[in-house]
Amino acid sequence: PRGSLGRTLRMQSRSHTTPAAVMAWGADVKKRGTQLKSHHHRQFLKLDLDIEANPLESKFSSALLDLMQKEELAAAQHKHELVDALAKKVFAGLVAETKRHCDLQHAANQTKWTSLLEQQVQERRAFFHEAFSAVNTKFDAKQSIKTNGLTLDEAYEREERRLYLDSYGNYAKYELFNLSHAFGLQLSRVDAEWGVYEQQMQNDYEAQRATILGKARNASVADRKTGRQGPWKSKTEQTLLFNTAPVFSPDSGISSRRQSQAVESELANLDKMYAQAQARIAAQKKSAVRWIKRQEARMKIQVAAIASDRDLVHPYLVRASNDFDRFYAQVNAAVDAVRILAAKGSEKTTSAAGGWQPDDGGKGENSSQGTTRELDSSGEAGTIRSLAEEANKMRLGAVAVGQG
Repeated sequence: PRGSLGRTLRMQSRSHTTPAAVMAWGADVKKRGTQLKSHHHRQFLKLDLDIEANPLESKFSSALLDLMQKEELAAAQHKHELVDALAKKVFAGLVAETKRHCDLQHAANQTKWTSLLEQQVQERRAFFHEAFSAVNTKFDAKQSIKTNGLTLDEAYEREERRLYLDSYGNYAKYELFNLSHAFGLQLSRVDAEWGVYEQQMQNDYEAQRATILGKARNASVADRKTGRQGPWKSKTEQTLLFNTAPVFSPDSGISSRRQSQAVESELANLDKMYAQAQARIAAQKKSAVRWIKRQEARMKIQVAAIASDRDLVHPYLVRASNDFDRFYAQVNAAVDAVRILAAKGSEKTTSAAGGWQPDDGGKGENSSQGTTRELDSSGEAGTIRSLAEEANKMRLGAVAVGQG
């Protein structure tokens, strides 16, 4: 036979290893493999937490801080054009200094990750070599991984790891999408809130303007009703007088001009206040949008730096995952191979002896009974036939999991 099954069969025929002993070996090395994997995972989490909790010190340069102060002073003095010019310089400085800091942090992280992960690779190799040397065979680090060589629990755990590795390896893709969506919502909220405020301000302006114009119209009507004409009769009464020449009353227009000038002054003052309020609101909105975009740029640079760390670590995690899957599958194959050989030996013994007989402690002279006694000397697994049936059930169940 070829492959690991053939090697195991040859190993069993040379060393006369019992099925119970191989099963005990398989359970032991799988348990130790799980312990090693858990230990490596704890080391990984510890370093990840240490890097996150102890970053390199970060502070802005004095030149950038000076630009920020000038920008704030210009905003307080309502010098909007100067604010826009300074804001561009501040944004460029923020981006450059944030990227420089993240690059330094990545270089420091890279040294730590490489040291730990290379150490874990060596520990895995040593463990796999030691585990298989106990049964006179070798671990095949290049053998393809077959899910039908895993138990149900191992296949489930493998799928769980696959999802984690996908999330870990595609961190930048998922996180940048989340950031873009979150900051997009913030900008939409700014537009909505400022839009409501601007509409309310416009409504107030129009209401005050209507009030001013309404007062002027009311004053004009009142003047006509009171008849500010002195002792002179009204033009209607004058036309009714006999033998009286038409009298043209003087009309200086002083009162109406004064009212018009007052209304125009009020309207001009209202328009000026409204224009100032609009400019102030536009500047506040622009400032809010500017700070949101600055935060977005800085966070995206940080995400890119973290993604660089994960691009380094991800291949190691995938390799470790595949190594342990390959290890468990080869251990399971070795145990199943011994069970199959034991089942074949049981069938030959049963055919020669006419049925399986209990072990007589070495008193019998029948060679077939001796073979049975050797294969089941530990008494832990019951009869050889039950071992074969159990192996077949496990193998069929693993195949079903792999196909599913």
